[in-house]
Amino acid sequence: MKDLYIETKSGNIPIEKDIIEKHDLKKGTFSPFTGERIVGRNGDFCPEPAKSEAPLDNLVHRDDGLDEMENGMALSTSEILDFAQGSDNSME
Repeated sequence: MKDLYIETKSGNIPIEKDIIEKHDLKKGTFSPFTGERIVGRNGDFCPEPAKSEAPLDNLVHRDDGLDEMENGMALSTSEILDFAQGSDNSME
């Protein structure tokens, strides 16, 4: 666990390790008690990058030509247009 400090006008005040652990305090955030910045040993405020365990599948756009509706039904773009126009675009 790294040393953390509360940044004040009169200098940085060290935060006890049990308080850091109890309140899950992190560098680059604000103190829940005073609203002051929580900084590292050198006064740096930049938050540490979050460690992602799994890729975010929700952010990946898969263009398979199908749109899924809220009820789980999947329709292609041409099926949606046919439905909206009240027509059938069959290959007869």
